[in-house]
Amino acid sequence: MRILLFAVSFCVWSCVDDPPPLPPVASDGGVESDATPATPSIADVLECGTVGDAGSLPEGTDLRRVVIDPAIFPDARCNDGTQAVFYVRPADTVAGRNRWVIQLQGGGGCHDANDCAKRWCSIDSHIGMEHMTSRSAPPGITGDGILARRPENPYGDANHVLLRYCSSDNHGGRAEVDVDATHPITNEPVRFHLAFRGRDILDAMIATLRKDGAMVDASMPDLDDGVDVLLAGASAGAGGVIGNADYLGEILRAHHTGSGVLRFTALVDSTFGAPAAGLDWSTSTMCSSRSLCTWEAIMTYFQQMYARETDASCNAMHATDAWMCQDTDHMIHHHVTTPFFIRQGLRDRLLVDNAVDAMATVPGQGLMTEQLATGLMRADLLSLANLRSTAEEAAEITTVPGVFGPPCAKHETLSDNPNTYMASLTTANTTYRMFDLLSNWQAGQGVNAVIYDPTMAFACP
Repeated sequence: MRILLFAVSFCVWSCVDDPPPLPPVASDGGVESDATPATPSIADVLECGTVGDAGSLPEGTDLRRVVIDPAIFPDARCNDGTQAVFYVRPADTVAGRNRWVIQLQGGGGCHDANDCAKRWCSIDSHIGMEHMTSRSAPPGITGDGILARRPENPYGDANHVLLRYCSSDNHGGRAEVDVDATHPITNEPVRFHLAFRGRDILDAMIATLRKDGAMVDASMPDLDDGVDVLLAGASAGAGGVIGNADYLGEILRAHHTGSGVLRFTALVDSTFGAPAAGLDWSTSTMCSSRSLCTWEAIMTYFQQMYARETDASCNAMHATDAWMCQDTDHMIHHHVTTPFFIRQGLRDRLLVDNAVDAMATVPGQGLMTEQLATGLMRADLLSLANLRSTAEEAAEITTVPGVFGPPCAKHETLSDNPNTYMASLTTANTTYRMFDLLSNWQAGQGVNAVIYDPTMAFACP
């Protein structure tokens, strides 16, 4: 969990087999669920539900929507109780049929009743109800960024999957709660039900892709036959990658039926901000406004409505300080043993601005500034080279992370074509882009980590 959290914060081809029957569709395009809680959902209580001006999926025909079967996976529901959805496109080459990209969509989160109410109504946030419901989820989307069919993309011909984010929990929850809040417009007291089911949604999607109890249709290969699977995410999607990578890797390896050894790797984008645990939070806005004056207090507060299921080895090691396993920064530095690649813009506008606005103090250097935030971010990326000796689970980490760290400002780049394909760093007369480094890193040869310094030429779209 990073400083980012303070930003309060159709079948397009012939289907061979008939897919499972879809659940009823609400009048507004949402997918209704048979599981109706006694307390009304947030959608029934707050009439101010609004789509935000950032983070929506571009409607198109590249990937088609799949509604997770509620009869088989009744817990795979969004915050408002609607059934979760994901998007798929089968490989377009024979070589690509056993290769997969599974992308977890980002979009922040909420951690108390009033913040969730504001999120639903897109108040003080660029995110809105589209990240809490499957209502109006388009029947198909455009494949951009890492899901683009482009020659520069090493996974361009692979099976493409995007899990639509609607649980506000970094893809990690297994909880449901009734909460009391203040209506964000009328200031009247309201009570509503919220489902934080991100881990259940992920489980249901993976089981469907594995054709374990459910399936998309015969056009999609079986994920169990996959030989190269990349789990990717940006922002809250990256938080989902960090919290779920080892868990998902165990599932895929246990059921792997493809030839040879499964290569399972992770790509983490736009969540690697200035490390929070080492800061002095007594000067912060969280301290002055909510009396949360240590990082432990903040992490504990974030668990008041639900605790995400995260890395099992972290939880085993930190049984008496479980809050540490809710901190994605701690997990990625100590407990993610899945080989991972980091893509992080050093001037990420959202991460940097949130770090400054949080008003924590950098010990010995003063209140957080933009210069301090970018410097700490760069130092943190450089420290990954030593992960096999510094991590709490160093003996289990087999691969030094790959890194692409341009001085770019775009947040959440993996669905953006210019920032996926055009951002570059040039050093020793060689120009590197993200996929150059990712491919080198996966192959275990060539340059696989380049982090900006002032001697380098760069390009940021």
